[in-house]
Amino acid sequence: MKKTIALTLAAAFIAASAISTPSRAQDAGKVDFEKQILPVLKESCFKCHEKEHEENGKVKKPKGGLRLDGAAVIMKGGKEYPNENVVAGKPEASWLVKTMELPESDDLAMPPEGKGDRISKANIDLIKKWITEGANFGAWKGVE
Repeated sequence: MKKTIALTLAAAFIAASAISTPSRAQDAGKVDFEKQILPVLKESCFKCHEKEHEENGKVKKPKGGLRLDGAAVIMKGGKEYPNENVVAGKPEASWLVKTMELPESDDLAMPPEGKGDRISKANIDLIKKWITEGANFGAWKGVE
């Protein structure tokens, strides 16, 4: 009798685990800002779009007033297009994506010619997916 109860409980546990697996798989399919987006921004954007600081005796300010080194400032945007840098759920309305997709010859193209490698289509698609999913930063706050 005890063996039957143990087997029944084990079967119930396995069934419950199988039922919850799809939601875990869905979560696993979501873009992780810190692991997937932040490295792209660090490599291609931080050089010009980070908090004001001193470098080699000169004060270096973020270009266009746009900072990409903190969650709140990413959402705030820069001097131009405030609150439109990242529009959660709408990559087509997000200037972060728009500027990355412009031809290199365009004055608004990011990163500008000579300031870093262009962002790959795969990484732009990943950023679009992150924005479509709601532009969730997880626990990351970045520089305040």
